[in-house]
Amino acid sequence: NGKVGNCVKLTTKSTGELGERLKMYIAAGNLFTGSFKIVIPEVVKATKFGVPFNHIPVSLKGYYKYKAGDQFTEGGKPVNGKRDICDIYAIMYETSESVPTLDGTNAFTSPNLISTARINNAKETNEWTYFKLPFITLPGKFIDKEKLRDGKYNIAIVFTSSLEGDHFNGAIGSTLLIDEAELIYRSEN
Repeated sequence: NGKVGNCVKLTTKSTGELGERLKMYIAAGNLFTGSFKIVIPEVVKATKFGVPFNHIPVSLKGYYKYKAGDQFTEGGKPVNGKRDICDIYAIMYETSESVPTLDGTNAFTSPNLISTARINNAKETNEWTYFKLPFITLPGKFIDKEKLRDGKYNIAIVFTSSLEGDHFNGAIGSTLLIDEAELIYRSEN
């Protein structure tokens, strides 16, 4: 049951014996705009974040509930005293022939990144918790109106049940519920 009607449920799972052999011990539950094409062993590059976007993003808002799994693991080994946490974010970036998409290795480090909206106070909560994340333009960056009209920007919205899931760290059973997510943007004419 969601805040209104149904919601999305994302849960971190064990990857089993194959995951152990590949040193990819967990798979974080995740939902993102973009595509996924697995290429072993470069699984983190399988996420192709983003879809074409020709507006100026203002904020990402919605509701979440979060419960961390019982035992955080790093490299498949238990880490006592560490709790898992979710992540909710959106990024806008410029595309090019050499950088058609961003992935799990460069979503926050690519020089093509223009702006980000990211939760910085996620917490465990049994109640529907409202979030409104403003897009912050990175220093020295701006949205070029001509490139915007020409479809040279992508936007990605990402929800994950384990913040460090891209490094295969997290807690089996961590569960993130998301509902009423909305991207607020303005048009440039």
